[in-house]
Amino acid sequence: MSDTLKLLAQSAEDLTVMSSLMQDATVRVGDIDYMATSHRLAFVANRFRWEKKRKFFRPKGERVRTGVHLNSITKVQAQGIDMGAREDVLDLLSMEAHERDEAFDILLNFAGGATLKLSAECVDAVMSDLSDDWEALARPHHTD
Repeated sequence: MSDTLKLLAQSAEDLTVMSSLMQDATVRVGDIDYMATSHRLAFVANRFRWEKKRKFFRPKGERVRTGVHLNSITKVQAQGIDMGAREDVLDLLSMEAHERDEAFDILLNFAGGATLKLSAECVDAVMSDLSDDWEALARPHHTD
């Protein structure tokens, strides 16, 4: 795990950088948890390591188990996601923050139009690789 990545986001711009590294991560619905008493949303994903350039050794790329938690979350709304379908797998497309009054809306956008909308007091996110990497089954591709 010498190539582990750990990032802290404390602004909308920081979250954009984190989002670029989390693009195409797969997230099992059962691996998303909102802890209302501690105002934290956490999830674990299989992140595609876009930052790695090992095309000769692993032409399909590689994935790593990555944990993300967002703090100061006051409300979570799911659109197009059945939070009870714990085995469903979502493809994360982007994470974005929008300032609203003196708070933020943080959007976790998934393929198929599914979204988690988080109301937050501020942008406070941590992303950390948790495992060794493994060869991906396929390299993600986008048609549009």
